[in-house]
Amino acid sequence: MADQIKQARKVIRDFVFEMREGKRMMVLSPTGQLKATTCSLNKKLNTFRIVRAGKIRRIPLTDIQGIHAGMEPEGLSTPLDDLCATVVVAPDGQLVTFRFEHINARDTFVMCMMLFANSLAGAQEGEEWADDGNWEEGGGEQWAEGGNDQDDAGHFTVEIEEAGFGALGSVAAAGRVDRL
Repeated sequence: MADQIKQARKVIRDFVFEMREGKRMMVLSPTGQLKATTCSLNKKLNTFRIVRAGKIRRIPLTDIQGIHAGMEPEGLSTPLDDLCATVVVAPDGQLVTFRFEHINARDTFVMCMMLFANSLAGAQEGEEWADDGNWEEGGGEQWAEGGNDQDDAGHFTVEIEEAGFGALGSVAAAGRVDRL
């Protein structure tokens, strides 16, 4: 048990280090096209940031309604596979799907992002986050042209997704953003 805790801490520590520096990830478009992005988390681990072609999208982790691993959620036109992780973003259920190189990368992303998002949701609401199962495809107009990628406090921001531990899956380095 102590070895498992030690290993889990190392996985989380490595993930945080990598994401604070900025990680190249692939977003999967609804048409199946992969688009290269750079994703990161801020120092407080409360904002997830996606950068593509000079455009920046910041997602507070508290806006993450869920993270689906693999071929969920069902019924999307996006061609999902086992290497995908789809983030559901409030307030209107916009979806961002990342496609990773391997299952372990997908699982690490899902686990860590859910951990951070759930921690923030619990701290703000005094209760744990629950997936209500309501999501829809589309949206994604929250991109800002070029410019500063820091929040008002001077912290770099990164888009983070929230999900329950029941949705644990693999994490990999490719994703989908509705519109880039």
